[in-house]
Amino acid sequence: MKRRGLLIAMMLTISGCGPSDQEKQIAKVEAKLKEHLKDPDSAKIVVTEIFPMFDGEVACGTVNSKNSFGGYTGEMSFILPMSETGTMWNPSIADSELLSSLLPDSCAFIKAYAQRPGMVGVPAGLEQLRAFSKEYLPFAEKSANEALQRQRRE
Repeated sequence: MKRRGLLIAMMLTISGCGPSDQEKQIAKVEAKLKEHLKDPDSAKIVVTEIFPMFDGEVACGTVNSKNSFGGYTGEMSFILPMSETGTMWNPSIADSELLSSLLPDSCAFIKAYAQRPGMVGVPAGLEQLRAFSKEYLPFAEKSANEALQRQRRE
């Protein structure tokens, strides 16, 4: 009887050792990002958040990997939209400090937009993307202009 109880306890413990859904999502994000890097094996990726939007999710974070010269680029921000089916669009990976400073604000904008009623669980059709772009483009332009002005002052 004790053996059976011990065996059941061990089986329950082992079954709980698999990767969580979040760990699986992070692994998918990392794999997609690595497809777009010069030296994917050197990548140090930090996924800061994954949130639902339309019929999928959006992942944001930073990546630091080696460039063509063998040196690390420094932490660069990224945004990666993913569909419900697991298809991922190409990520936006910053290639400069200026762009890297802009992407976290863009991620925050996208997250706030996604939290509006009706923005989760609906296909990302042309109408939805146009409505999003109508608000995002002025935000991005203003954000970029402000960052450029700060850079000129420094």
